[in-house]
Amino acid sequence: MLSETLVHGLDIARGAGLPWHIGADEARLVIGQSMPTMMAAALDPAKARGVGIAFDLVVKGGPRLAVVVDDGAMTVTRDAPPRAYDCRLTVSPTAFLLVSFRRTPIWKEVALGRMRAGGRRPWLAPRLGRLVATP
Repeated sequence: MLSETLVHGLDIARGAGLPWHIGADEARLVIGQSMPTMMAAALDPAKARGVGIAFDLVVKGGPRLAVVVDDGAMTVTRDAPPRAYDCRLTVSPTAFLLVSFRRTPIWKEVALGRMRAGGRRPWLAPRLGRLVATP
């Protein structure tokens, strides 16, 4: 409910020309509580077939999610035990929420320093957005 209120409230505010603020605490709550289920459910299995990538999604201020794509399936685990990751994504909570729901372009958040990729294979970062359909 919170993700729907935040994101669609933004849509309505933009349409009405009114300000709308999504706070970092609210975005963290959505990411930590609903994104593990939503991301896995929104995976495009055809695009994920034959893919094996492990992402370490570090949300500034918490939570931390392990996003593992393995041959057409995805698991998203909050506060997972340590493991080897292909790509680490360090993100501002509000920026990640807006990019995930396709309300702001990823290039803008990267340019503003709100999202960055690192780890052994940082070039895989954009692949996550292509594997998960718009919720």
